[in-house]
Amino acid sequence: MHPTRPSRPGRLSARIAAAALALAVLLCFFAPMAQAQKGGFTFGALLPLTGPLADKGRTSEAALRLAETDIRDYLAASNSGESFSILVEDTGSDPQKALARLKRLAEKGVRVVIGPISDAETAAVEDFAASQGISLISQGSAAQYLAKKDDSLFRLSPSNTYQAEALTALIKQEGNTVMVPIWRGDAIGDELVVHAKARFRQLGGEAAAGARYDPDRTDYTAVVDELVRELEKLRAEKPSAKPAIVFVGGNEVVPVLKAAAKKPILASLPWYGSDASALNDAIAKDPESAAFAMRTRFTSPRYGEGGANVYTRIERRIAKETDLFPDTQSAAAYDAAWLGFLAVQSAQGTDAGALKRFIPLLAERTYGVTGWLALNEYGDRREDWDFDFWTLRKDGDTFFWEKIARYQFEPGMPKELYIGSPVK
Repeated sequence: MHPTRPSRPGRLSARIAAAALALAVLLCFFAPMAQAQKGGFTFGALLPLTGPLADKGRTSEAALRLAETDIRDYLAASNSGESFSILVEDTGSDPQKALARLKRLAEKGVRVVIGPISDAETAAVEDFAASQGISLISQGSAAQYLAKKDDSLFRLSPSNTYQAEALTALIKQEGNTVMVPIWRGDAIGDELVVHAKARFRQLGGEAAAGARYDPDRTDYTAVVDELVRELEKLRAEKPSAKPAIVFVGGNEVVPVLKAAAKKPILASLPWYGSDASALNDAIAKDPESAAFAMRTRFTSPRYGEGGANVYTRIERRIAKETDLFPDTQSAAAYDAAWLGFLAVQSAQGTDAGALKRFIPLLAERTYGVTGWLALNEYGDRREDWDFDFWTLRKDGDTFFWEKIARYQFEPGMPKELYIGSPVK
């Protein structure tokens, strides 16, 4: 049910050839090192196995268990005599609990940790991690405000600035001239909206003030009314404008959509979301919000699925273990475990200072499940990322999410927006 459009001729085969070469080089380089090292390494992982982000935590845990098994098999095949294990701690999707669990890992001597997944959890733990010489490799954090030079936080998800770029490219491509945001007023929501407004203006569009709401709000009637007033004013002043609504928020998406469904002006416009609303199961399970999402063609971006066979194999292995459709950040968790492992092998230990050098160095040369892992000066993913766009469809009485577009960026290639997801 996912429409596809082929990439340009030769593009996929070139990527696979490059991947095969890169992996071959890495294995040749690290096999002697693995044989020389004795002992073993224990990593930690901060995952939300309970709470609102539990599904993400479960698929990431499955990915890390697969990585743990594969790394052990690699060590056995190389006769290294080393062991490798990952201690998983449940953050409960709560920043303060994430900090408490990191402290527990630190007490056990763990100095390399995969995660956290969310920006809020990452912000809560980064200072303590730095004070204890702990290197964090996050598969999910993407907020630009966490990008800092010379720290020990490394992130394999594309930045929210890239998400804003992808989102506004689609909004503009579909003929909309004014972006009208409604968003959760926290650090993450504020940042994404600021970047999206700036990017849309660069594309020649206009960005309205929109409606910002407090994260603790539970009744969205007044917020929706504020949006209606702005749109009525826009129509009176610029009748030729083609506005589009952009929702940036979390699990409150269902009550927001239900409140908006009562306003004809909002139901007559196209709606877009952010990564938190892409494939959101709560929308599909609520008939009222699902109907509104279909009427407004509510479309949201999410870190894109890989197209290479290795990605598909990992995705299937994760789905088999969890009975959940894994997000790309889960595959990035698999990559994070391997990147960390190769780095500690090269550094011959877990010293944070040494890993600051070796993690970027190895990321530059490593093609993982999610593509090239190269990092920028902030330790964040630099390139080889995509965003897939998802919208709600209906089959009989069942709602389901369908991929309808992709914004694609690969090393050495121009960025491209495909209407209909290409095969990479």
